[in-house]
Amino acid sequence: MNYYAHSKENQPPEQWQLLEEHLENVAKQAAEFAAPFGGEQWAHLAGLWHDLGKGTLPWQAFIRHANDVVDEFTQFYGGHPTHADVGAQGLFENSEQAGKLLSYCVAGHHGGLPNWSDSEQSALKSRLKKAHPTVQVPVSIPDFPADLPFVSDGDRFGFQIQFFARMLFSCLVDADYLDTEASLDEERSGWRSDYPALADLDKRFWERFNVLRENADSKTLVNQQREIVLQDCLGAAEHEPGLFSLTVPTGGGKTLASLAFALKHAKEHGKRRIIYVIPFTSIIEQNAKVFREVLGDDAVLEHHCNFIPDDADWETRLASENWDAPIVVTTNVQFFNSFYANKSSKCRKLHRVANSIVIFDEVQAIPVEKLKPCLEVITELSANYGVTSVLCTATQPAIEFSEQFNAGLKDVVEIVQDVPALFDALKRTEERFVGELEEQSLASRLAELDQVLCIVNTRQQALDVYELLPESKENIHLSALMHPAHRTRKLNDVRRRLKNRLPCRVVSTQLIEAGVDVDFPCVYRAISGIDSIAQAAGRCNRNGLSEVPCAVFVFEFPEDSACGFFRQAAQSAAKLFDQFAGRLTTPECVRSYFSDYFWKNEQRMDSDGVVELCMAAQSLDIQFKDIAKFKMIKSATIPIVIALEEAAEELVRSLEFAEHKGGILRRLQKYTVQVYSYQFDEIKDWLENPESGVFVLSSNELYSEKTGLKCQPPQGRAFFG
Repeated sequence: MNYYAHSKENQPPEQWQLLEEHLENVAKQAAEFAAPFGGEQWAHLAGLWHDLGKGTLPWQAFIRHANDVVDEFTQFYGGHPTHADVGAQGLFENSEQAGKLLSYCVAGHHGGLPNWSDSEQSALKSRLKKAHPTVQVPVSIPDFPADLPFVSDGDRFGFQIQFFARMLFSCLVDADYLDTEASLDEERSGWRSDYPALADLDKRFWERFNVLRENADSKTLVNQQREIVLQDCLGAAEHEPGLFSLTVPTGGGKTLASLAFALKHAKEHGKRRIIYVIPFTSIIEQNAKVFREVLGDDAVLEHHCNFIPDDADWETRLASENWDAPIVVTTNVQFFNSFYANKSSKCRKLHRVANSIVIFDEVQAIPVEKLKPCLEVITELSANYGVTSVLCTATQPAIEFSEQFNAGLKDVVEIVQDVPALFDALKRTEERFVGELEEQSLASRLAELDQVLCIVNTRQQALDVYELLPESKENIHLSALMHPAHRTRKLNDVRRRLKNRLPCRVVSTQLIEAGVDVDFPCVYRAISGIDSIAQAAGRCNRNGLSEVPCAVFVFEFPEDSACGFFRQAAQSAAKLFDQFAGRLTTPECVRSYFSDYFWKNEQRMDSDGVVELCMAAQSLDIQFKDIAKFKMIKSATIPIVIALEEAAEELVRSLEFAEHKGGILRRLQKYTVQVYSYQFDEIKDWLENPESGVFVLSSNELYSEKTGLKCQPPQGRAFFG
């Protein structure tokens, strides 16, 4: 009597995968995945027991019934039985501690990590008490590990134990998916790529990067400072793994220098992969392009909502499931959400982060209300999972541990040996607060300049100031009321005008601040946090074309309706305007700003309360479903597809006939504008609804080539982006 784990469509049972084979395969691979953090024995046990519920007569009858096979098991058929709880129950009954921890992983390997206490039906506590059919396959009493593979960190033990369970869960579900795929779909399994080793990528990098260095003018101040940053990175790469910061002003070459650090550090310390975690998709796309140029297309995986691999590019699609590429470029949202998620699809990749180098680019962009959960993840990865973390930014936030900031990171090593000297050498702007400006007065100032960038805090402000400028093709509006493809064309026009020294006056929301490579001789910035002001300054004299510092004017609108949103950041910044006049982007000013801003906001640095939930897991009564409420961004917006271009129209038409609509919907993202519910209500009569949840605007009466979607916010509301 054979017991099977999986059947093959239209194949006789002799071609199916045996249960014993599947359990052994998953146990072995899960243990390999857990080896980098010392969890081999734990993961091996989870693999051996995860599908024991398939070793019962009712389940074997079910798999045969589903394939129209009649044999001696048929008499036991009684519908579709559950199987995940059986192994979980057996582990728990053999150990109230180790078995309980593993039972979360086994019980959740299909439906997701459960809460310990919840509804009677879904709570693990209840599921472990339910009666199940007897397992018919041989089962040995498990030999549980005697110790945890990490040292308890006092009050943080609750966070550590739920994190460890999540990492074991990742090893189990990835091993389960991969073995099932290898058994049932050999072609798909074969699509998983054999990636180049990091040692080979290191050779590629230096071959191509040295060409760039040789072609650069070594006499320019900017290139001389970039070389200093590079040498500091190479020197620091020899240090022991841990926490690092890389504080480099805009234009200082931190992207390639950080990659040089990571490649050398990986070679020195046997790290497995390099992961870039970036807040904005504009920076991701820009950096991924740079990485492909120096490393090759076969080395880099982009994993974010805007990246759409070709239909034939199955290797990229499969790598996105479990991050098995050597270079991964992803978002803050994707990275941090996954470490608090409970679904197998979200957690599957987590074990790949162990023994890696993770570079958090533009780390200051982590929202203050999410800061503690993010810092806990960074701390735990570096402490117990062999991860070297690099906090990379031009405006390093004050997130190190201190008496005033107990949630901060400890023992952070700065890579740049002389940060103040580097910032002094690359100082290309002079930032000053010029007081209040009426919108008309601001527009008049902008109209007097040939090339100028003005950044404001809301979409409505951007629209109002733009419309006060004289009618001219020289004036350009940018905001998230324009779909991404539209904005890309506008930015290309901006770059062309700047390069050819043509008149170019841009009024934009903050979307232009980070990762957008533009170089204006003058910038106006509405009052905001010092980090935002510094980012705006990074768009001014970016390439050092002017030998004297260029002006960045910080101003304030009278009775600014956006101040409720930006008030605390603006207040913390305003305290420093006199003290640091002309040098608001210096590290000293930035640190003073963040110290004040964080002090004001320490009570709301965990708005979801998930750190407290994690810390309460010391008794192993873990509420994984509740912890999963953590979201880096809580979207309250509705996507509207702007189908006014031929490519967008064709994609919308194809929705009706497509069997798999996911690829089409992803392609439509670059033609999509996000609006709030009250704006949706305003324009809903103009929208078509070709697919559930998909809203399409196909009338150009509500969309302007100059300003995007015509959607005014109600009085008293600020509309950001």
